[in-house]
Amino acid sequence: MRPALALGLCFAIGCVSLPDPLPAAIAEPAGDDPLTLAADCLARGDEPAAAGHFERYVRSHPDQLAFRVHLADLYLKLGRDAEAKCHFERFAGDAPGAAAGVQSHLVHCHTKLMEIAQGTDDRFGEVSNRGIGLLVLVRHGIDDADTREEILCRAIAALREAKDERPKDARIHLHLAEAHDRAGHRREAEVARAAAMNLALPGDLPAREWHSLR
Repeated sequence: MRPALALGLCFAIGCVSLPDPLPAAIAEPAGDDPLTLAADCLARGDEPAAAGHFERYVRSHPDQLAFRVHLADLYLKLGRDAEAKCHFERFAGDAPGAAAGVQSHLVHCHTKLMEIAQGTDDRFGEVSNRGIGLLVLVRHGIDDADTREEILCRAIAALREAKDERPKDARIHLHLAEAHDRAGHRREAEVARAAAMNLALPGDLPAREWHSLR
């Protein structure tokens, strides 16, 4: 089966949605293609085996970020929350610097991470992903000023609680700084950004966020 047709079958069964445009890496036939094998497994109803083939594809094509979130969704469907969480977190770290079409999955990603955290009584994971997800909504643009202000207030409240849970987490301070900036709270934004700068070490933050502090 051609890889592109294999992905089309995955789409038809509801496992993945097709990215647009179709990545060149999967547009042509290949030999032992993991997407083809995954589609065959899904056609047989063998979702665990399909997840294994999708995992192999994601490992060999880490730049194809949309497939990582689709794999995470499949793991979640299988009740393998630890694997799902790992891929959702990797996607959340890589997606902000990617194309807009990839970034559109971020709210879904943080929502799922929030739900996973709720299921394990991880209060930090719950409130941090709630706050970041709300912040992503604002980044993508909300025309109504009152709605935007309300969402920002909710984001700030969630991020403040996350900061109280883990006061030395530089990334939370950085997100809180952005939320305050967008709300027009310049002093609070400066304080949060200074805290992030003092706490962050190389490797603590994705490269894009690290450079924003320098």
